[in-house]
Amino acid sequence: MEPVVILVTDPAFGDDPIVQCVEAVARALPRGAFCVQLRDKHRALVSLRVFASRLRLVTKSLGASLLINGDPRLARDIGADGVHLGRDAGSVAAARTVCGGNAWVSVSAHSDNAVRRAVRDGADGVLVSPVFPSRPPSVYAEEKEGRGLQALRSARVVAADRLRLFALGGVDADNARACAQAGAGGVAVVRALLASPEPGRVARAMHDAMVGR
Repeated sequence: MEPVVILVTDPAFGDDPIVQCVEAVARALPRGAFCVQLRDKHRALVSLRVFASRLRLVTKSLGASLLINGDPRLARDIGADGVHLGRDAGSVAAARTVCGGNAWVSVSAHSDNAVRRAVRDGADGVLVSPVFPSRPPSVYAEEKEGRGLQALRSARVVAADRLRLFALGGVDADNARACAQAGAGGVAVVRALLASPEPGRVARAMHDAMVGR
């Protein structure tokens, strides 16, 4: 599993629009290049499980992968490809104990020290953020200042080639190539796809920028 574009879901957009976006992007990208990270920290578990199962069916049928944010047990139960771990979501080793040794695990990194921990713990990917200033779509989230492309350059030095770097925070089709040049192997986005009337086209532009096309 080597995704290039990760869509981080936000419940502010609604279930059906999220699924429609996932379908459009998955059809626009090569099989295996697209990953969905289901992130919904306030939803009741029963409802979250239903939506996760729906996304699993959609992603699997279209050759995309699925990660569950912060819940290895849910990831295991619905047959997801792995998990994403935030600051307080447990260790990489514990996640693989629950999900299986082949589970793909990404972690959040807001500093070089977090990247070092990810390398040490054996994560497969790290989401370096926020690269650019971002205005979250949810009214419950705060705006964040960007760390700049230097955050990616520094993370690449720390990580070398031991895990995959994803640029997160204000990333779009216009700045994806700069992220690639700074050391990112992929992008992780929310608004750039979920708020776009043409998410497939935007995703393809970001993908091609990352792979040098």
